[in-house]
Amino acid sequence: MKELVLKKLRETYKVTERDPGAYRVLKKSGMKFTISAYRIEGFGSMGVIDMTAMLGLMKMESVVLTAEEKDLPLFNADYIKAAGKCTLLEEFYDTMISPLDDVSVKEYRAVKARYENLPPYKTGPHWYDDIRYDFTLGATHKSLKEKKETITAEYLDAYLANAARAKSVDPAEKKAKTRAYVDGLFANGGPAVSQFIKLFGEKAAREIVEGFVFSCR
Repeated sequence: MKELVLKKLRETYKVTERDPGAYRVLKKSGMKFTISAYRIEGFGSMGVIDMTAMLGLMKMESVVLTAEEKDLPLFNADYIKAAGKCTLLEEFYDTMISPLDDVSVKEYRAVKARYENLPPYKTGPHWYDDIRYDFTLGATHKSLKEKKETITAEYLDAYLANAARAKSVDPAEKKAKTRAYVDGLFANGGPAVSQFIKLFGEKAAREIVEGFVFSCR
């Protein structure tokens, strides 16, 4: 998904890769993590986590788009392949300063409606449910191996259309909204954050997540 997202972003924005330094590649407990980070001029940042385990039988890719200069939701796309199952999450979180406009909500919901026939990915209640938009998609099906890029591209098109309409905001104020969400992940739990803390300790986890995945340090 990373290359798809980068290609689309580069059609509109100047994208510069950042160096995660010692955190570019991490190995622990049979898992290998590759961290990528990008600066998107006039927009904000993109962070990517690639994970492989069990000799490639288990894979996860997480792409996070964090707006700093535009008032947009936080967009997090995850693809997970494990135990023969494929799971896709296209998640949107309210880290906005003002309410999301009706046109954008309608466009996001239209994308979700096209894929509501897919078996849903079921999880228990989470602390962030109240700030996760209802057009978030979670699905589990073997066909997602082929469909993941199509679905991600459609959500990304809606997101970039939203960005074209979005108001410019104070980057410091917008970053504070993102930081509040990330602080919530550390305080209350989140799948990737909890795993990083367990494997590498909280100090390293914060440096990775705040510094390169969400770029909110």
